[in-house]
Order: sequence, then structure tokens, then C-alpha cells
Amino acid sequence: MNAPDCLPETRSRAPAIDGAFDILEVLVQSTWPLTLSEIAERVRLPVASCHRMIGVLLRRGLVMRDLQRRKAYCAGARLFEMASAAYLQQPIVPLFHPIADVLKNELHQGINLSVAAGSHALVVAHVAWPFADTYGAHVGRSQSMHCSAAGKAMMSMLPTSVQMHYWTAFISAANVPTRDTHVSAEHWLHELADIKRVGYALMRSDTLQNVCSLAAPVLNRRGEPLAAMGITFTAQPDVRPYATPLIQATWQLSSRLG
Repeated sequence: MNAPDCLPETRSRAPAIDGAFDILEVLVQSTWPLTLSEIAERVRLPVASCHRMIGVLLRRGLVMRDLQRRKAYCAGARLFEMASAAYLQQPIVPLFHPIADVLKNELHQGINLSVAAGSHALVVAHVAWPFADTYGAHVGRSQSMHCSAAGKAMMSMLPTSVQMHYWTAFISAANVPTRDTHVSAEHWLHELADIKRVGYALMRSDTLQNVCSLAAPVLNRRGEPLAAMGITFTAQPDVRPYATPLIQATWQLSSRLG
């Protein structure tokens, strides 16, 4: 008996769940409440399907009816409660802010704190320098580990077996091509070894010309990565004036964590 064909990657195995998430993303990104028909148009789903999904989201508090615009919907309080709960579970954040405040004044750049969220590096805190471009950095931004300096900085401190598992699952088998998609396993391990040796990861932006990201890992007493501190700035011929203070700041944060 022949095995059934796999579903195409573009076809969802759980369309209702995908649709509900699409609705939430549309509402979060909108600057004003949206009607049912506006939501359906943006997520490209039938109005009846959207109505059923919104009904469930309303009951769970993830979506709410707007008080001013009739028959319009906005993101619900429960969505923000969940995000806040996840944020408060990061005990490193309160310790990061005073260190980042000093560092931003020294480097004249905004400082990011990222943690590992599965296969992604997630920005959980950001201290801005008022006269510097953020280059899109914000709390909640998520990138694949191999697509961000913070992700590579944390990955460099993990065992080789974990690094190889990541390469197999998320680089070699990637469905969306990136500049690292065709990188060999040997090159991947060599790059991470170099990052571990120098103490920081440096990456050029794929989308912004002459923009670089620099990140260094924050470790616990066992040498395991807990987070990464990073900055994004206009490319410089010598990054040591940025790298040295950044590494020193991560050491200070690591020592405060105990």
C-alpha cells in the first residue's frame, strides 16, 4: 500500500488555527479597530469563517469589540496579559537595564537584550539612545538563530551536538532560502567556533545597506548561554570600540546573575 502524499508546504494542516493567528496579527498591526469585512479582506478568508474565529477569540478575551466604532474589533486585554506574563518570566531583564543605560551612553547606540525562544532569538528588552537609529530593533522582534548576531552569539556557546542539530533542522532543510541556507555543516561549526573564540558575533544586514549587528552572549556560572546583548549600527572598519565595551557589559550582567 502506497503511503499518502505529504501535504504541500503552502497548504495548512490546521486552517482554523492559522486563520485565528492571521486575525490577531492583523488587529495588532492595525492602528484602528477593524470591521468583520475589513478583517476578512485582509486575511483573505470568507466573512463567515472569520465570524466563527472571531467568536472564539472574543470568548477567550484575545479580541474585543471596540466601544467607538460600531461592529469593529481590536486586540483584547488577554493578548497583552499573555505577552506581559512571558516578559516578566525573564528575570534577567531588571538586571539588564542599569547596565544597558551605562553602555548606551558610552557607545551612543541603543542596546538590545535577546533570549532564545526555540530556534529563534527574541528581543525581550531594548534601551534606546535618543539620537541613534534603531534599524527596526524593538521588543518582540524575533529572528531565526542563524539570521541574527544575537542568535549566533548564543548558539556559539552551545554543545556541538546542538549546533549540528540546528544546522540539520533549520539551515540544511530550510524551505525559505537565505544567505546561510547552503552553508555546509563544517562552515557552520567553524563560524560558531570563531565567534566563541573572539567573544562576539558580527553580521551585516540582509536588507539595510552598510548596517551591522554586533552581539555577545550572557552566560551563567556553568558557561551556558542565557541571553545576548547586542547593538545595531552603521558598518565601521574597526568594531573593537563597540565590541570591547559590549563584552565587558555582558560579563558584568553574567556576574550579577550569579
